[in-house]
Order: sequence, then C-alpha cells, then structure tokens
Amino acid sequence: MTQVLEQGQRIDELTTPYGIRRVSWDLSPNAKTRLRINGQRVFINGVAEYEHLLGSSHAFSEEQIRTRVRQVKAAGFNAFRDAHQPHNLRYHPYWDEAGILWWPQMAAHIWYDTPAFRQNFKQLLIDWVKERRNSPSIILWGLENESTLPEDFVRECSDLIRQLDPTASSQRKITTCNGGKGTDWDVPQNWTGTYGGDPQQYGEDLKRQILVGEYGAWRTIDQHTEGRGVFSENRMTDLMETKIRLAESVRDRTAGHFFWLLNSHDNPGRVQGGEGLRELDRIGPVNYKGLFTAWEEPTDAFYLFRSNYAPKETEPMVYIVSHTWPNRWTTPGRKDSLIVYSNCDAVELFNDVNHRSLGRKTRQGVGTHFQWDGADIQTNTLYAVGYVNGKAVATDVVVLNHLPEAPHLSEVTGKVTAAPTSVLRYLYRVNCGGPTYTDAQKKVWYADQRKTETNAWGSTSWTEQYPGMPAFFASQRRTFDPIRGTADPKLFQTFRYGRDQLAYHFNVPDGEYQVELYFIEPWYGTGGGLDATGWRLFDVAINDEVRLKNLDIWKEAGHDALLKKTLRVQVRGGQLTVSFPQVLSAQAVISAIAIAALDTKAVITQQSSSILKSLQGSVESWLDTGDGLFADESIRAVSLPPHLYGATWLKRQRNEAVTVQVTEAADVFLAVPASASPLPGFETTGTFLTTDEPQQYSVVRKRMQVNEKLTVAAGSWLAALPVYTLEPAYDLKAATSYKATQAQPVGQGVGKEVFLDKERMVFKKASGDVLEWTLAVGVADTYSLTLKYHNPAQKILKVSVELILKDGTVVKPAETLELEPSKPGKWTYVTTNTGTMINAGTYTLRLKTLDAEQLYLDALDVQ
Repeated sequence: MTQVLEQGQRIDELTTPYGIRRVSWDLSPNAKTRLRINGQRVFINGVAEYEHLLGSSHAFSEEQIRTRVRQVKAAGFNAFRDAHQPHNLRYHPYWDEAGILWWPQMAAHIWYDTPAFRQNFKQLLIDWVKERRNSPSIILWGLENESTLPEDFVRECSDLIRQLDPTASSQRKITTCNGGKGTDWDVPQNWTGTYGGDPQQYGEDLKRQILVGEYGAWRTIDQHTEGRGVFSENRMTDLMETKIRLAESVRDRTAGHFFWLLNSHDNPGRVQGGEGLRELDRIGPVNYKGLFTAWEEPTDAFYLFRSNYAPKETEPMVYIVSHTWPNRWTTPGRKDSLIVYSNCDAVELFNDVNHRSLGRKTRQGVGTHFQWDGADIQTNTLYAVGYVNGKAVATDVVVLNHLPEAPHLSEVTGKVTAAPTSVLRYLYRVNCGGPTYTDAQKKVWYADQRKTETNAWGSTSWTEQYPGMPAFFASQRRTFDPIRGTADPKLFQTFRYGRDQLAYHFNVPDGEYQVELYFIEPWYGTGGGLDATGWRLFDVAINDEVRLKNLDIWKEAGHDALLKKTLRVQVRGGQLTVSFPQVLSAQAVISAIAIAALDTKAVITQQSSSILKSLQGSVESWLDTGDGLFADESIRAVSLPPHLYGATWLKRQRNEAVTVQVTEAADVFLAVPASASPLPGFETTGTFLTTDEPQQYSVVRKRMQVNEKLTVAAGSWLAALPVYTLEPAYDLKAATSYKATQAQPVGQGVGKEVFLDKERMVFKKASGDVLEWTLAVGVADTYSLTLKYHNPAQKILKVSVELILKDGTVVKPAETLELEPSKPGKWTYVTTNTGTMINAGTYTLRLKTLDAEQLYLDALDVQ
C-alpha cells in the first residue's frame, strides 16, 4: 500500500496487489521440462490479442475489457500475450486473479534511429516495467515483436529491464518474437500450413522451438468447403485441430504455444479484402485470423477451442459445424463429414429435434472431434445433444436451407402466444437489416433502407461520413438459427449492428407514440455452457433521451430468443429517432422496430423507396442465399457473388420478358446461362450465381443512369446495386532489390566478377554451388521472387530456389527454375513466388546450381 501524506493527513492511497511465485525456464537443448511455476510443470495454451475494436480502435471501456477476459477464459486459454503494444492496465488484475500467465509486449517493429527516439523509448520502457513488474502473472518480458531494434540498443534496454525487475532473465526471460538479437530469447513463430511448411511436423517443431509465439491461419467467415478450401473456416479449424493435437502429444517436452489471435483487427499495409465472404462484411485491411471477427462474432474456431479446453463439469458445450453453412446440401441423401465440437463425454446427433437419431459417439481426446459419415439426411434440421456422465447437459441446432422441413422443428421455438389485436395505428414496421416480410398476422414489415432527404424514414450508420461507400457496409448480419418465442423467426433472424453512429429516423406527426423494439442475441451462448452476461452492453435512446440503459439481451432472454421492449414517447418537431449513443461492450444490435400512434388518425405520406421499378413481378431487397429467384418456380440461390449479397432484385416468372427502370445511378446485374452469347452493353464480372437446380449462371454487369430503362429477355435474372466509389484493394508495396554481391556464397565455384561494367556474381562450375540471400518482409503476404540474370550459353541453364526460416523450417521446398539464354549484353528475368503466404520475418532464400556454368546474377527482387 502506497500513501501520500500531508501534515500527517492521508490525502491519497493506492493498493498494489502482488503475488509470490517462482518461474523456472530451461532452454537447454535436452531439457525434460521447459517451464515450471512453483515447481509444477506447465504447458502454455495461450492466445495473443491485439486490443482493437471496430469503431473504437484501442479505446476500450472497463466493460469491454471484462468481456475480452471472459472470452479468453471461455475458450480455455491459460496464458495471454499482449500484441503488439502495451495493453490497458485494467487487464492486469484479471490475469492475477484468474492465474492467467502473461507475456506483456512493449512494441512492434518500429524504429527511428535518432538520439531522441532512443531516449523516449527508454523512458516509456521504464514506465512500462514499473506499471507491471509486481504482477505475479508475468512470465516473460516482450521487448518488441518482429524486432527492428539495433542489437546494441536491445542490450541496453535489456539491462534496464533487469535493473527495474530483479527477476528478469533469471525467471522472466526478456524476449523478442520472430526476429531480433540482444535479449535472452528470440521466441519463434510457427505458421506451417498457412505460410508454407508441413503442419504434420508441428509436434517435432514445438520440441525444437520450445515455445511458439504465434500459430494460426487465415479464415473467411461464411466461407465453407467440403475439404480444405482456401481461406475457408473448415480449413482453419482443421489446421488448428491438427496443431492442438500434435502440441498436446508433446506437452511434456515443450513450453507451449500462443494462438494468433483472439479478435481480428485492422491492419494497415495489407491488401486483402477483409473479414467475410460477403462484400458487406469485407472490412479491410484486416488481419482476419481471429476467433472472433472484427465485429466480435464468434467463429467456428472459437467453439473448436472451447471443445478442447473448456471444463465439461462446469461448461458443457456442443456445437454443430457450422451455423453459417445453411447451403451445404441441396438434396436429401447419404452425407459424410458431419462434424460436432464438444467437450462432453458423448454426443448424439439427430436429423430432427430429438427424432431420427444418427447415432451416439464418444469423445476420443484432445485435438479430435465427433464425426458422422454416411448419415441419412432427410430433413433440414441437425440437432445435437451432449452427455456428461450419461446425463444430457447441452444441445445445439442447425437449420439448412434446401431440404424438407423437419416435423418437430417447432419444438425448438417453444409455444408462441398470439399477440392481441392492437387498436393503435401502426405507421411503421421495419425489418432491420432484412427484406419486406409479411408476418403470421398478415402485417407487412418494410425492408430496411437508407434514410435520405426524400424518403420518410430510414437508417444511417458510420458510412454516412464516407460518401460513395455502401450504406450498409459493416453493419448488417443475419443468423440462420431458429428464434425462440416467435411465430416469425425469419423476421428476426436479420439484424443491424453498430455503435453510436447507427440510428433509425422516422418522420411522424407530433404526438404520443408507442415504440416497439425487437432484439435477439445472435452470437453469444451458442451450444450452451456459457454465461455471456455483460458480453454485449448498449444503451438505446429515442430522440437523444436514453430509455434503455446497459441493455443485456443475453441476460434477459438468452441466446436466439426474442426480446421485445415497448416504450411510450412524446414527439415534438416531426422526427422520431432511435439510436445507440453508448456501447460499453461489443456492438449494439436491433432486429425490428414498430412505431404506432396513439392518435388513430395519424398518417404519413411515404413508406419506402427502391432503386428498381417494374410493372411486372415484384421488386425484392436484401438478396441472400436460400432466396427463391423466380415467382413461378421453387429454384433457390445456393451461392452468390460476394457483391450481390444485400442487392435489390426482381422476382418474376422465368419465361417473362420485363422492362425495368432505375431510380438512381445503378449497376445492374444479369445472371444468364453460362453458355449464353455476350450481351451488348454488358461486361463480364467473372463471377457466378449457383442454384439448387443445380445450375451455374454467369453474372454480367451494366452501369445505368438515373431513370434509364432496360428490357430484360426471358430466362435471365436481374439485380441492382447503387453505384459505389469504394475502391478495391490493390498493392502499393514497392519491390525490394537484393544485390547478388550482397548474398552469401557457399562453394568453390561461385565468386565475384566484373561484368557489364559492374561487379556481379558468377558460377564457374555447372552444379553444387550455392548463393544465399537474407530477406526481411514486413507483412504477411504472397511475395514474387524475380531473378535478374545473364545466361551467355546457347542452352537453358537450371538452378533451384528454396525459402527457409532462420530456424531451418522449409517454407518453400526447392523449385527448379529454367533460365533461358540471354541476348549479348542484356539481362533476362525469371519470376516465381513464395508459393504460399509467408509471415512477416526474416528468411533465407537459397539458390543452388543444377546446371548453370557461367551464369551471371545481378539481383533478386522481392515484392
């Protein structure tokens, strides 16, 4: 306890918690135990976290930090790595109280070599250590990730840490990660399976590397494949499960590993599209390897970790893979690879709610899952029950789009009491984030639309500050789960999410109104075993007056259950606005809004607007998979081009020609048979729409101006989007050139020689000699590798190139390059690439001659 006294009177006091423990690291080559705490062997099952929140960057509330802590514990992790900068000190007591091991980090590959920068860095370092050194949770000090600090300065900083913390180095090793010299330990990363290398060797890698500071994989939410498709959720979970299993197999001979990462985060410098399969979700640039998305939606991988590390006695859970894959099958029949994640002793899977059992299976250990092959799937419902000690303790349900409805599906939603007939006059009913919907009482709910100067109502979000951006970008999602407590689950499955910029605006006559707000908790609590209280907390205001404070949907209604709030408001000024002025944790969500006037004579002049007009068929909105595409056929969409999710579209008879008009500048898309001839005025997009016929249609596009008309032939299908000016991701990174004379020669037949007026490297023998470049890349990506050479022979020469991490892991196996003859006095170029994405870090590119006598090399360009 620290007290400040003035004339004997206490004027301030600070209590500093501390703990007593002993940390023992053994990094020697043949050590039997790598890490002991208080004499007990410990295996680190850790996670890194970037402390970023969509809409708030690094500005975290106390409630948001508590949520992140609880998410770390819910996934079963026992260690936490600050990535890659000092985190909010509010994390500190949570790690101490929960016994979560802590690896704090000072900085990430930033360096300006000036006296002022060095002095400032050291001052910040002193503060950083003093603020944290009393925490018994700290087992490592992290000076910099992928370090660019000069070695002399690193040694100076390490000495400073040791002066401030007597346990540094002896108990708490001073580290860099994936690059750097001058500390006690440069902890490696292991991205095998993601950035090259063989993930099946992960167990052996861990024994050799001792501790892995990062492992993980890219994944795109909603993207699923039978097998390991590129960037699919399936590929990520399969790879992570393999690494969990192999790590557990050697846990007595290694210190452990840290998964990268808890939440996806913004990542300037990258060029990938972003987080999701749909264009609406592609916030970028984002490092989308998180267990949670950038908007904090759990991914399949979160449930994978829970199934392996959450305690079954207190947190039994079961999760069917996957809740974001409703279009997996389009016909009944025998199906393979039905996967369930669970920490329970046994799981029984049904093809209806507690009916049509597909069999009960028992757990096989850490790093495995429950799987059914050859299952006879006849209905649209998968229902799983988890058992511990023979008792049913957890359930999960998934509903599919294209199969016959299960007879007992309604048992999930429970009994629904019909709403009493209202004497109020409803001016607005809005399906937030969804299309026009007619409910069980034949009431029409309007499709969500953007508020403009000309329409009577609509929504706004953060995109209003960025003209030309899609209005609903990064603020709309949907769930395919059944919703309890309603006869209209489809109405409430769509929702908007956001923070203080999300709002709904309604023009209304002055007077008294009843506002009905409908919410669901779509993400937190899936599969049971989880107390998600406080994970989502937000205020709801009407005309800037907070009417609902710290709304916690899960606490009040649980997961996938309808929560209705009814408020009376008095309006002056002709405008009623619903907003979310403060969000303490996660994102605010809203599924539907209804506004009724107590004055039964109240009227409004306009209900909604659309980008399309047509005298034939019906104009629909919020296009999604599972939607029926034609009015006279049952054909439904199975997959869509990313940009067409959420589009406005025309539902008409297939063999009916129609004329449409656009009400604003628009991109109009046609889906036509793949064999169709090119359409005048349309450009090919290279994308496809697939249906459950099954059939694949090519998608073509045409830019149309306001009020322009288009006649569409029978047999095609039409959709439209407003014109956006949001540019696609493109690469601005310049190439880095490495001179051949700077590479390390290995062998008697390679050396320097003046050629074309400058010193170059030349191979005097045909084979067996090597040239090695040390390469440094600053961001994860696939890189091109271009050799600038001169081949004076009249034949093709051959060399091999391979890419190797500094710990010896082969990222790109040796590839043979054929070098064409060069013209006299000219240079020739040959280009390959890294073969896979590689992570930021330092690599060796090894070129070996196979048949390359008299080959001259000038440079290697990396981009």
